[in-house]
Amino acid sequence: MNAINRWIVFILLVFISGLMVNKGLDLWSLGANLDGDGIGIHFLGLEINDRVPEANIPTYAIGFFVASFITLLIAFALVGKTFLKLKGNTTIS
Repeated sequence: MNAINRWIVFILLVFISGLMVNKGLDLWSLGANLDGDGIGIHFLGLEINDRVPEANIPTYAIGFFVASFITLLIAFALVGKTFLKLKGNTTIS
């Protein structure tokens, strides 16, 4: 994977990580504003769970926070690898 592709993947992963943090914050701040048996959780148009009880919503929020942290770590690992390759390619004239 060349450097340009790594930067594109980095930007994509950081964007997805930001969306996950946003979803986690939305779920965390939801509180007790539920109607009926529970809520449906959707992310990027995909249904995660159709009916989540009020007691399990913080668990899903923490799950989104952890997933965003892991995604961010992967993104920075890709960029770090790119920087190490660039650092190794320097020559003294």
